[in-house]
Amino acid sequence: MKYSHVYQRSTLFFTLITTAIFSTPSQAQNDSSSSVSVAASAMNPVIVTANRSPTAANNVLADYDYIGPEEIAQAGQTSLVELLQRQRGVEISSYGTGGSIASVFLRGTSNAQSLVLIDGVRTDSGFLGGPSWQSIPLALIDHIEIIFGPQSSLYGADAIGGVVQIFTKQGDGPPKVSASSGYGTYGTTITEASVYGATEGAQKIRYSLSASQNLSMGFNTVADNNPCNPSTQSKKSIARNCYYGALPTNRTGYVQDAITGRASQEWIQGQEFGVQFLQSRLNNQYPGNTPGTYAPATMNNVNDLGTYSAYSKNKVMENWKSLLQVSQSIDNGQQLTPTTNPVNNTKQNIYTWQNDIAVGPDLVQILAERRTQNVFTNQVNYYTTYQPENFNQTRNTNSVAGAYQLKRGAHLANLSLRNDSITGYGAQTTGGAAYGYFFTKALRGNINYSTGFRPPSFNDLYYPGYGNPTLQAEKSRNTEAGLHYEEAGYELHLVGYTNTITNLIQYSSSGCPPGYFGCASNVANAKINGASLGASKQFDNLILKGSFDQQNPINENTGAVLLKRARQFGNAAAEYKSGLLTTGGGVTFSGQRTDYGNTGLGGYAIFNLYANYDVTKDWSIFGRWNNVFNKDYQLTYGYNTPGTNVFVGARYAMK
Repeated sequence: MKYSHVYQRSTLFFTLITTAIFSTPSQAQNDSSSSVSVAASAMNPVIVTANRSPTAANNVLADYDYIGPEEIAQAGQTSLVELLQRQRGVEISSYGTGGSIASVFLRGTSNAQSLVLIDGVRTDSGFLGGPSWQSIPLALIDHIEIIFGPQSSLYGADAIGGVVQIFTKQGDGPPKVSASSGYGTYGTTITEASVYGATEGAQKIRYSLSASQNLSMGFNTVADNNPCNPSTQSKKSIARNCYYGALPTNRTGYVQDAITGRASQEWIQGQEFGVQFLQSRLNNQYPGNTPGTYAPATMNNVNDLGTYSAYSKNKVMENWKSLLQVSQSIDNGQQLTPTTNPVNNTKQNIYTWQNDIAVGPDLVQILAERRTQNVFTNQVNYYTTYQPENFNQTRNTNSVAGAYQLKRGAHLANLSLRNDSITGYGAQTTGGAAYGYFFTKALRGNINYSTGFRPPSFNDLYYPGYGNPTLQAEKSRNTEAGLHYEEAGYELHLVGYTNTITNLIQYSSSGCPPGYFGCASNVANAKINGASLGASKQFDNLILKGSFDQQNPINENTGAVLLKRARQFGNAAAEYKSGLLTTGGGVTFSGQRTDYGNTGLGGYAIFNLYANYDVTKDWSIFGRWNNVFNKDYQLTYGYNTPGTNVFVGARYAMK
């Protein structure tokens, strides 16, 4: 796709919040009524991901965060990773624009050490590991659940830092339509439309269909301190420091088209069949070079991301519910360069059978799953031959798991155990145990222990000239304790944790197969100690929110802080409603970080404002102003981030 065609077409504040939270608690209540009723609101949502079944938020023993539809609607031209950056326990990294490659770090772990699900379907790049965050369309997301800490005993591989589950829009009730469109800085336009609802009668059919398009001319992502910037570095320096040549200093934009939908029918009471899908294509420009000449050149990267599934929910007996799901996910990327157009494709087929059996007030879960991964790439082998090589590998993972959720008056407990057998690699067993106690109706304490693992990626194991078939899986042990205060209009979460990760996979020149100059190796261990505090309070029309994370993510072999992670970061926000007008603002702040090559990334504080006005019952206008004070900061050394930017638009949503 030719882009010319596309173009045409603070601490004090937080103290006030937490002080307000500590009002007089309710009286102790040591029976089952200590759990408040389930309510689908931002302050008391129903959480699905933590236990693989719908659970009232105050009965969730895992540390979690929830992003509701209202917060997503206020995002403007914010990308998904930028929205996640405003949440407790989350840090991000990117190479500039909303379409550029991005990473998300949950409680100090790496991007590849967290699992992402879209409507229950795993999505990631099997070749390198980790999800393609930039390809997930924010405009089509209904809400997001973030579960912190190792969750491998429920979800298997990669869930060391936690699980992020993205839920797309669903349908129910009378037929409705919604649409929005807006324009902002950097020539950005975002358009979205949806139709959703359900038929009447006993055999109800629920449906939804949404589509979005995001276009942006972008900005110059190459910062002055970039060692490959031809505007500030000499040709001699570029030739010495930039193996792949110089970088351009012009705009790099992107276009993203996405569609998602679902349909289901309850053909007999308690028996439901459904299908769902998401398909997204991102064409993103990025700064590159003309090989051999060090001449700046703009490259394109095209990524196709898709998740597809069919499921059957069945009430086998009065106390036994079954979910049978067949899914597929794809993550296909292609680089468009002046000389080659290499591809990097991942396809996964996943077959899941989950059984939930109620035993009095308790719940027993039994799970069986099979996952087949295939990767193909014809990238240049930069390790030995320096020529394109076809690389095609497949592996299967067979899993069985069991969990027990106990509820006895003021006591809650969860136990889980899982075995993942990976063909050609071996078996991994993980487990978790959690206990919670209601001191009062609103105040609960918990203590958790869980283990997790991440197997080597296909690149780590097999890639010619780099892969090391003797690699061991990364493993983690996490212990945490928390206090949670939750009642109408009040919320407080304080969690302390220690996560020890062994067998970290990194590049090394030792322990490699014969003839290798370097390879993937288990050469490091990490220990992440931290405390996470989050609070919110509602005063009539005013809502205050804040979070603060203090962590110490250390590479135990070197004593250095893990790359791109800060010791302190957090958020504070306020929202006020007056009649038809809603206004709000917030600040996201982070301490210093270190990038590759021991380069420093300074701390930052970004201030944002937004507003929404209801013109009529169904029509509204909205606006958002990000980075109000035009803070110059970097998330990756040598790459610019968005300056002050504005986005305005109109929305139609049938009430």
